[in-house]
Amino acid sequence: MPRLLVVKDVHNRTDSTMIRLRDYDGPAEYDMELQEVIRKHKERNSQINPDDFRGLIFRCDQETWDKLGDETQVRNELMKNEWDVREVRDDMKVEALKCFNRHNRPTAGCPDYEDESKVIGRKAGVPPEHRQYLCHYCPAQEHVTHQLRINKGMYDK
Repeated sequence: MPRLLVVKDVHNRTDSTMIRLRDYDGPAEYDMELQEVIRKHKERNSQINPDDFRGLIFRCDQETWDKLGDETQVRNELMKNEWDVREVRDDMKVEALKCFNRHNRPTAGCPDYEDESKVIGRKAGVPPEHRQYLCHYCPAQEHVTHQLRINKGMYDK
């Protein structure tokens, strides 16, 4: 059966790495694939104390092993784009804050909230309820969200 090596940072509860290993049935000191993975992990984390990591090896069926490989590829692709997404989001927040300041920092709603001029992306073929607006990145959005929650009865009175 294929194996999964889970490497966990003992100081960070959410940070762990899952590595797929081929089937091996013997002592760990003769498992060359495992030895190579450990060596590479130590090289990548040379400034970190090796005692800060714990590893567990699990056996799984072939179908699970194959699916986890696909998940890792998708996760790696998403991580490549993460900085671009953060940069675009930060730019949107800056532009929304400029608009907020142009309207003298409104506290009770905004005069052009979700106006056609504030649409981000394309309008054609996208229904209004699914469009993305610059207003969603604005501090004035808090007022709108608060009013929607009051109307839905989400706050105790």
